[in-house]
Amino acid sequence: MKKNLFAILPVFLFLSCKEDTTPSWLEIPSIDLETNEVIEGSDSQGITDAWVYMDGTPIGAFELPCKIPILAEGEHSFLIYAGIKNNGINKTRTRYPFYERFETTLTLVKGQITTVSPIVNYKTNLVFELKEDFENVGIALIPEIISDTPIVFIEKSMYPEIVKYGNKCGAVFLTTMDSLFKASTQSDYDLPKGEEVYLEIDFMNSNSMVTGVIAKTSSSYIEHTPYVIMPAQDPATMVWKKIYIELTEDVSWETLATSYEFYLLSILDSDKTSGVIYLDNIKLIHYQ
Repeated sequence: MKKNLFAILPVFLFLSCKEDTTPSWLEIPSIDLETNEVIEGSDSQGITDAWVYMDGTPIGAFELPCKIPILAEGEHSFLIYAGIKNNGINKTRTRYPFYERFETTLTLVKGQITTVSPIVNYKTNLVFELKEDFENVGIALIPEIISDTPIVFIEKSMYPEIVKYGNKCGAVFLTTMDSLFKASTQSDYDLPKGEEVYLEIDFMNSNSMVTGVIAKTSSSYIEHTPYVIMPAQDPATMVWKKIYIELTEDVSWETLATSYEFYLLSILDSDKTSGVIYLDNIKLIHYQ
């Protein structure tokens, strides 16, 4: 059963036994994303939670889909924020800072379910430093010298069961002979220190993968140890996932850095003879 993840205030208040405690129910099946594809890229999203406020008072954060009991009736205003698993970790759930909140007014009826399916948008004051959707021939991620396998294009016309977004995605195939993949962006991104920076990646993988930041100063090239791991999925049941990787601390740590890159790294897992990683909709985002 879906549950209130970490309710900020109890939904039920202490009432005398004579009062009617029949709740109204607010149901949120999902929260979707709508984008301006030219500016913001694909509308793929990995929204897992709803952070709900009623009349300005926080009710709690709820894993989607959810049905929330509320001891109130009549017309009320609601604010609903899209929540994510920060860095893909269950215990670090948070509101995604780059999505606008959803606002609505609903009429609650005791004993009845009121359903709302919010649609959110990216905020307007964002910079999309990178939008890699693998639709064009030239891509932002360039294999490094140590990499013995490239990124190739997978086309939907030939593999409709693989490509989920657009007409193409990227793919990396690993074997015992070609067991190392490492690619970096090769571009200098001017990222703000002390402010939120996120890397979004859609992926489907039968081999583990990590990502990290490269900081450039006037005299050095500093590659940070990767700290976010995307574990391998079972090849028989693997699906597309989305991860939101917060780069804020990594970017702010290098106070003398003038620009940044990021890299992806995958080495064939020790228990495998082959593996594959599919990639799509890579975005690097921060505030203006």
